[in-house]
Amino acid sequence: MSSDSDSSSESCGSSERMDWEHSESSDSEAIRIDGVIVPYQDEPLADCIEEESSNASEETDNDGLSPSTLEARFEGNACVDSWCQCEQCNNELLVGALEFRCCREVTNSSAKMLFDGSIERIKCITEHEDYDAITNRAVLLQVAPLLRNQDGGIYRRRNGVSENEFIRAVAYRWITRWLCGYIGRDNRRPLPACVYHSKRKKYNTRQHKGYANFQEH
Repeated sequence: MSSDSDSSSESCGSSERMDWEHSESSDSEAIRIDGVIVPYQDEPLADCIEEESSNASEETDNDGLSPSTLEARFEGNACVDSWCQCEQCNNELLVGALEFRCCREVTNSSAKMLFDGSIERIKCITEHEDYDAITNRAVLLQVAPLLRNQDGGIYRRRNGVSENEFIRAVAYRWITRWLCGYIGRDNRRPLPACVYHSKRKKYNTRQHKGYANFQEH
């Protein structure tokens, strides 16, 4: 009885080994066949690796926008309609790549509209009920002495600077304070394209310095 059982077990084990060996042989054969038909089929393409590596290494700014994205917009490779969500952005008066961003992309402006609920009524930060009030000429002239320049001195209109250019610079500073609170003299942030366009159109001058050294002065 024991002999029959052992014989049966050996037969079973032998059968399993044969099945396994056959399966392994079939798999190996299939792999070899696949390898002949499609060489290097499991290897990633070099250009894909380089592209992924390049994208991963590129840093983004406070609004999650990369330099290449902003540069593409500045150079005209991406039309305004493809990135403007507020319907008020215009590149006519923009002069630098950092200015090519929508208020809906700017973290602080979108957060303000979301926080006070105005995002349900308006699409653009320039349509906010407080926007016209804080960028009124009389208000900005009164606000200017309260601001400080990078050296800590009172923000004043310099010789050779037109009143519109000065007021526009004050407006940028005051709008930044409105959106971000006090962030320090060395922590400037670019404003949305819609804001730059509206202020440059309202307080127009023959030329615009643009966003140089984190702010137009």
